[in-house]
Amino acid sequence: MRRLLLRLLPARAAAQITAIVIGSLVLANLVTIAVLLVLLPPELKRVPNLPYVTELVAIARTIEAAPTPAAKAAIVDAALASHPRLSRLPPDAPPSARAPAWPDRQMLDNLRERFGAETQVLMLDGVPGQGGPPPFGLRFADGSGLVMAPEARTPPPRGQAFIFYLAVMIALLVSLVGLLSLWAARAVASPLSRLAEAVDRFDPDRDTIVAPEQGPIEVKRLAGAFGGMAARIRRLIDDRTRMLAAVSHDLRTPITRLRLRADEIADERQRRAIVSDLALMERMVGGALSYLRDGRASGSMAATDMPALLQTICDDFADLGHIVVYEGPMRASAVCDADQMTRAVTNLVDNAIKFGGRAAVKLDDTDAVAMAIEVEDDGPGIAPDEREKVFAPFYRSDLARTLKEGSGFGLGLSIVRAIAEAHRGNLTLADREGGGLRVRIVWPRRL
Repeated sequence: MRRLLLRLLPARAAAQITAIVIGSLVLANLVTIAVLLVLLPPELKRVPNLPYVTELVAIARTIEAAPTPAAKAAIVDAALASHPRLSRLPPDAPPSARAPAWPDRQMLDNLRERFGAETQVLMLDGVPGQGGPPPFGLRFADGSGLVMAPEARTPPPRGQAFIFYLAVMIALLVSLVGLLSLWAARAVASPLSRLAEAVDRFDPDRDTIVAPEQGPIEVKRLAGAFGGMAARIRRLIDDRTRMLAAVSHDLRTPITRLRLRADEIADERQRRAIVSDLALMERMVGGALSYLRDGRASGSMAATDMPALLQTICDDFADLGHIVVYEGPMRASAVCDADQMTRAVTNLVDNAIKFGGRAAVKLDDTDAVAMAIEVEDDGPGIAPDEREKVFAPFYRSDLARTLKEGSGFGLGLSIVRAIAEAHRGNLTLADREGGGLRVRIVWPRRL
């Protein structure tokens, strides 16, 4: 039951609070009405004796008490002559086919309680175009009958009016409480919504977004805790970046000294091996520095001609003898860091050439709010169970295990993902139709 109620509740906190308050109020009033209907005295439930009802009952009682048919006929003639709203009931007069209204149904029940089973009480159809309540008929055991046509609708009796006014008051109360609940729920939920927006906008590489400390004390404490956490995260990332950058930078000095000392080694074979290892270490240090640098937002975001940027990258690789083609529109603009995006696409094209021999760079601008770049190759691709692993720094797949192949140090996709995330985007890997790998960068057009 609890799961069903949670599933029926709306998703937003303000709507949930409003629904709970209104639902509780409606349920409480329904229970109150049910209790009143059960405990209401019978005299309030029954329609009291209205004047025309009293007259009709008195006439009918007199007719039923007549000793002979002649006396009964005389009483009927006298009643018809003295009562303008009274008429004879035709023997074949059918009851009304429509359902009686609530007060009319109460009147029928009242009359049926006054007469036995030998006297039939029925509601007839009124005269077309004439307002007021429908006429009531009495058919006696001998087949004769009378019809009473009320002139106008009488005011609701006390018991009926009580229920009617109670229902109206409940409807007004529910509406008023619903509006107040909606206002109160929004007042409570608005700080939560603003806090959620601040959490969504949080980026450790940018200025810390301060969540407004408004609303209930719990929300204020949560906003303050989030602000402190965001500041600690940014400070932690800054400290880590500075430390790793300093270590990587300082390693270049001993590497340079070792290279100079290696030149003094007489053994040519040994000297070449040491120089090769030092060159490898220098490339690793450079890769680490690039990863730290390109994973940070530089702040130089501007509207960029994306086709021109991608076409330039393709031309640079083509000048080196590689097969790299551009596919996409000739005019499309998006906000990005042109240097970082160039680095990201260059890394992807470089990987595509290493593992596939050729690359296709595609630009997808069909989405009005996002831009997408795809780099495809015809290589062996990446197994689905390794696609998340390849984003880890210094991780290399089985095809890139041997450094002699010049496949890098496992930082290429890590750098590309860091650049995509710095643009509030994402990087995905998928199989290319016909074999190979498709790498897709998606980021919002406006940052």
